[in-house]
Amino acid sequence: MRQRIFQVRFPFFSQQRTVSEAFVQLEDQLDAAQKTSEPPAKRARTSTVTEPTAAASAGPSKGEEKKRKMQIKKIFDRLKKECKTDTCKFQGTTKSVKVDEVLEVAEFDALFSGKGVLIQPTPQNKPTSTVTIIRFNSAQAVALFGDEYKGLKGNSWTRGGGPSFSKSVKLGQVDVEIQSMEVNYSKNTMKCSIKFEVDAPEAGYCRGPSGRSMGWMAMF
Repeated sequence: MRQRIFQVRFPFFSQQRTVSEAFVQLEDQLDAAQKTSEPPAKRARTSTVTEPTAAASAGPSKGEEKKRKMQIKKIFDRLKKECKTDTCKFQGTTKSVKVDEVLEVAEFDALFSGKGVLIQPTPQNKPTSTVTIIRFNSAQAVALFGDEYKGLKGNSWTRGGGPSFSKSVKLGQVDVEIQSMEVNYSKNTMKCSIKFEVDAPEAGYCRGPSGRSMGWMAMF
């Protein structure tokens, strides 16, 4: 059987032009395919970590600060009241005044944490204790009360007794100062006991009931 061979004859120039156009078309298709297969450009990674806002880093909120100031005022008002009672007689010696409050742990920390001198618990003194003891000197106590510290008043008294068995006599109002302060707080009972040591320097030199200056004799 004869094999038939079909030949398509093209003019030389016509055939060369057709092949050239085919190569150009093929290159265009390859370029297009390569562009579509390229991975998309990577986007710049954006961090999901947000910086702390000014409000978060500024400390306690306005509501918390207001509550703290109210508690400080309450304690100072109790101290003022106790200093003026007839049972707190300033006769030339330091007097102890005790104020008790019930505070949650967060409230106690807001008032006293980082202030004064921590006595207990510390690494050297009862580190696992649930009772916190903090001591304040005069300047530290005044700084703790801040704007609420507007001065204290008490009453100077003569000392009773002696050969005549006389009674103590109230001599008049005097300025009172905080000498020291100790805070004792139990996390278990949430009881906060604050012991103030207060003194009236003027009580050692004042006038007697007759109006005559009695100096240190006013104590006797």
